Amino acid sequence: MKMYLMLVDTEVLYFNLEDCVVEVIRNDLLPFSLRSNIRKSANIKDILHNIQSVKDYLSSRVLSLSRDNAKQIYTAFQIPQIDSTSNRVNICIKCKGISIEDSYWIKDDNETVKWCDINIRENKLHDIVDISLTGFDPTITTSVICPELTTKGMFRKGWIRLGDTLYLLKSDRTSNYVNTRMEILASDILDCFDNVIDSITYVGDTKITSEGKEFVSICRNFIEEKYSFVEAWEVLDYSKRLEIDFSACCMLQFGSIFASIPVLDYIIINTDRHTQNYGFLMNNETGKIEKMAPLFDYNCALVADYFSRDARDTLSQMFNTADTLRDLAYRFLPDTKIKFREDQFSRLLEENRNYEFIFDRVYDRIKELHIV
Repeated sequence: MKMYLMLVDTEVLYFNLEDCVVEVIRNDLLPFSLRSNIRKSANIKDILHNIQSVKDYLSSRVLSLSRDNAKQIYTAFQIPQIDSTSNRVNICIKCKGISIEDSYWIKDDNETVKWCDINIRENKLHDIVDISLTGFDPTITTSVICPELTTKGMFRKGWIRLGDTLYLLKSDRTSNYVNTRMEILASDILDCFDNVIDSITYVGDTKITSEGKEFVSICRNFIEEKYSFVEAWEVLDYSKRLEIDFSACCMLQFGSIFASIPVLDYIIINTDRHTQNYGFLMNNETGKIEKMAPLFDYNCALVADYFSRDARDTLSQMFNTADTLRDLAYRFLPDTKIKFREDQFSRLLEENRNYEFIFDRVYDRIKELHIV
């Protein structure tokens, strides 16, 4: 089958997996995981490398079966529940690789469809949020051109549209929705700092589902049409291929904004800042990274404090190194310009007296870093 990988309405890669053909059309607009990763040689080893690289990319766009309620989502779309690369590739092609995160998609050689026809950030969503959040399947039949098959992460989540804006609803399995409540609290605490990277605001709400009430966190989609979100792991791997120091390059381009990430993660004890949980915004016209994406996904932040555990020396996942949360915070602290708004922090504490013990731990770390 002859296919094109598209960025908006620009062809960037041609591939035919059956005939083992991969041809780069625009290397400067390729996803970073494929950029400078497709070999021009006709050597069989290089041909197989190219095919595997494309398969890996397509596979990476599909939600994992290990995510909460993923099996129910697969069932709703009548997709085999097989977590293999070939099955994930087939799913990706079937749903055209459409994602809310970016503007890449897959087009059949014979199609006349355009980006405006299938862009799920602009067009109507097929709402299966009941399945995504609760696993309940009300015998639904829907189109595969929807965000659920390409929304990553392990917690239960689903997209809804309110007016002209997309919102992500998230929840968790705990009896008191601990992860969800801590995500909202972490969001509020991060708002008490200036001269730091932008962060997504999460608010709490109760959603009435087919199984009853579900407490959820809600955040607004931050991807504008001009940009595509690029996960850090893609740029990290791209940097390794070109022998570029990823961390040094980020500091050169983004300075104190980038440096604030590990410091803030230490303050809120975010143990889940892996390389899919932060990243960059790439201009869809130039293929160049222009700015840091805002911080998001705090499901695991403050949870150690909630359960009175000391997680300061937990390994950080930000660079896939042996550094702990505390190690990275101290390393990058001198390059930050963080300002702490203690008055706002105090007001927030007054509104959340039931979590005073968490605020005490957070404040201790702020004092430890001499940010007060």
